[in-house]
Amino acid sequence: MNNAPSRLNNERLKAMIFWGGLCVLFCLTVYLGSNEIASHMERHYGMFFEFEKDIPMIPWMIYIYTSFHLLLILNFFIIKDPIVIKAFTISLMSSSFIATIVFLSFPGELGFSRVDSISGYESMYLFLHKMDHPHNLYPSLHITFSVLTAFAMFDQTKNKWFHGFLVLWVTLICCSVVLVHQHHLFDILTGIVLSFFVIKYIYRKILAG
Repeated sequence: MNNAPSRLNNERLKAMIFWGGLCVLFCLTVYLGSNEIASHMERHYGMFFEFEKDIPMIPWMIYIYTSFHLLLILNFFIIKDPIVIKAFTISLMSSSFIATIVFLSFPGELGFSRVDSISGYESMYLFLHKMDHPHNLYPSLHITFSVLTAFAMFDQTKNKWFHGFLVLWVTLICCSVVLVHQHHLFDILTGIVLSFFVIKYIYRKILAG
């Protein structure tokens, strides 16, 4: 009896638990830690255009914004190869590390006024604003992680309809970070740039061995 598929599944499960757990611990620690430190810094840098302050808030976009977590989880069900899981999670951790250097060097200033008392969405926005101080802005890790995740799934699947769905999903997430007044356009741009950098110099390098 061929036990190769069973061994592969066991290796995949071990990789998901080890690398996934390490990634969550590392990314949360450096993100929340750097954001807390940045909140106590005297100088903050606002990287936005004045017209962005007039962009309306669309409260229900919080559902698109938080769907980012579902995108990340979905990826672990799509990826079959333990090496790809390793490459993906190291890419996420590397992105967090690089972004943290920027966060602490140039703590951001949000141009929007935060509002918690939004009818029907109070608990979601209260939790978001309590957990996430408005200083880890650029690059937006929301965007970087979304692009990295979609790219990894592109690599693992051939279905063009699914690829189109991923492009739409990531595009909506890009819109949501501004429409829930969590980020600015510059944050999106730098988040995309960081994701491309990590894909080329970290993700691809690991897979190439």
